Amino acid sequence: MKKVLVFTLLLTMILSMLAVPASALSFSDLAEEHWAYANVQALVEEGTVSGYEDGTFRPNGTVTRAEFVKMIGEGPVMRERDYDDVASNHWAYTYVMKSGMPERTGNLFYPNQAITRGLAAELLWKRNGAEQGVFAPAIITSQYSQNTDAIAWAYATGLMKGDDGINLRAEGTLSRAEAAALIIRARRENPEKQSFASSVSPKIMENVFKALSMFDDNQYDPGKTVTNGELARAALRVGSEEFNLSYAGYAFSTKFEHPYAKEIAVVFETCLGKTDADAAFADKTATFGDAVAALSYQFIAKSHKGLAYGATTDGLPASVTNMMNVCLTFAKKNGIISLHEDLNAPITLQEITAICLQLDQLNGSQTDISTDIHPIAGRNIMKDHALLMTEMPYGDYRAMLKDMPYAVYDTPFVNCKTVPDVCYDFAREYNTIFVGILSAMKQTAKEKTGAEVRFTYYPSLVCATEEGYTMRIKYDIVSLNGEKTIGEVFPVKEGVDASRVLSTGSTGFMDVATGQNFSSIQVSDETVYVEQILR
Repeated sequence: MKKVLVFTLLLTMILSMLAVPASALSFSDLAEEHWAYANVQALVEEGTVSGYEDGTFRPNGTVTRAEFVKMIGEGPVMRERDYDDVASNHWAYTYVMKSGMPERTGNLFYPNQAITRGLAAELLWKRNGAEQGVFAPAIITSQYSQNTDAIAWAYATGLMKGDDGINLRAEGTLSRAEAAALIIRARRENPEKQSFASSVSPKIMENVFKALSMFDDNQYDPGKTVTNGELARAALRVGSEEFNLSYAGYAFSTKFEHPYAKEIAVVFETCLGKTDADAAFADKTATFGDAVAALSYQFIAKSHKGLAYGATTDGLPASVTNMMNVCLTFAKKNGIISLHEDLNAPITLQEITAICLQLDQLNGSQTDISTDIHPIAGRNIMKDHALLMTEMPYGDYRAMLKDMPYAVYDTPFVNCKTVPDVCYDFAREYNTIFVGILSAMKQTAKEKTGAEVRFTYYPSLVCATEEGYTMRIKYDIVSLNGEKTIGEVFPVKEGVDASRVLSTGSTGFMDVATGQNFSSIQVSDETVYVEQILR
């Protein structure tokens, strides 16, 4: 009897020595060097992660709704009614019932469906107190309309920033490793609030900065401050879409001698109502509030679709003029600023670019020009385009538009001597010459074939050649009796396959060469031809 007892005690001691605590549980596919190892182990220790029966964790596997609610652990409130698709013997039943899942799918939980990043952020937001009123720019909160408070909290606390600081991929899925990292990261005490300007990828910021051509050297130095004079010129360049300013459309008079006197008169006096501006003010470091107001005003003024702005906001400093108040209120209502910022703080190029980036995505900083004439205004119809938000360099282009087909930027120009980046300012400021050529080409097509054609001109898609310029334009066949080939409707360079059949509704892109250098504003379509047809 004693021998049996001794043996039993010895066996118990051996087994207890061999037992592996949860905190030391390892997975065959998750090495200690893995970026999410510590996060996964923290959840293992809590008992909400145990892996699969084959000893794997599958860190790259897509996490399901049931898996995620188990990983975050039980919530404080039990759902009163069972879900129709989660039985009481389901392995995650208790976690599902205590998940706090938003009631948006009736009485279904969809346990095996992949959880979205936005929904994961919302559940973590609820577990962290469901804080209301956290500010994040509208460019962020608009990505998850189901709960803007949740996505604002996730962004502002740095929980979820996306790969580039803009695109959170709220409707995308999560890997199991990413889910573990989010859960642990959400538990940080007093996380430092993140600013939009510092969160966006520096590569995107540089692309936007250079595309807008606001400053004389066009070199992006994030921490650099600017003077009021420099800010005024930058804002006016954005609003007029001119690098070499003509000040067209503004009635003003300068009150002092200064290199930026005209810009100060137009932007701060005429547009924002600051009648006390002088030479000293022009040299003073520009402030955040003035920058937001000046840039917002210019985007409102340049908009071709009309940007709504309404009542002014109370509680702003007495020094803020009525028009500045309107502009700041516009920026607040459109989620660009919260008005909790220090309006008197010095503005940096990083912050100016961040403001412009948001205004660009709201309205579009780049304008195309159609050969169609507005029936009331009597001028060419124009449309605003937002910039493509990418970390890839724009390369040969000063600006790339996010609503353009891939082939527009992927297809090289023929016989290009000077790339579109270099030609951009000229092509934008002398757009009337280029549009005039296209209008003449449109008229010739009408007289020759009866085709009603619309051409759309993009200043960012013009390059210089030995014999003039090439425009990459969009064509739309508004009406055409029957069918005709491109070669029958337009003059085409010898050797170019112009056999594509056109009919009413046909659309596409092609390169139109001027066949001449511009010696005056009087040009015709006599030397114009289609140099390339984009597929």
